[in-house]
Amino acid sequence: MRLGMGFGVGLVAALGIAGCSNEPGDTEAKDRADAEAVAQVIAQQTPPPVELALQPITYEDITKNSAMEGAGCSFTPGGEEDPFAILGDSMGFVKFEGSIQRLAADAGSKEGPFGTRVKYDGRNYSLRMTIDEAAKEVGEGDNNWVAPASLTMLDGYDREVASSEGRVACGG
Repeated sequence: MRLGMGFGVGLVAALGIAGCSNEPGDTEAKDRADAEAVAQVIAQQTPPPVELALQPITYEDITKNSAMEGAGCSFTPGGEEDPFAILGDSMGFVKFEGSIQRLAADAGSKEGPFGTRVKYDGRNYSLRMTIDEAAKEVGEGDNNWVAPASLTMLDGYDREVASSEGRVACGG
């Protein structure tokens, strides 16, 4: 019986000593060290960014997919004739690796012209569009205009994997 009592007293004493050693400075340093260790593990598990080569969306691509038709905007990089992105009110489209990729309009992002959004999200990539509406010019046809714009594609880790300067044509 004495053995059990001695063990209990020793355990209580050990816990009491351990409780006294946690100074506030020690806890902050430990928390900082833990956060650094977690960040290091995450960095080691994150694959390097892979550059994305956007391709022109051709007239043939558009005729195969009626969802690309209608009011919205199309982004064309400088020197190109065909758009590299087509943006509508609920969906956006880009082409890479030879196929059209559908992106969902981010309803929480700022609204752009003709019901478009400034952000579109896909399974692996997201698109950001910046339009200089102050520099817009009248385009071909009624209710159409063109303006300088930039397009940025981000990967799932919000790293830029493609970027282009050009013009956007919008109409309804």
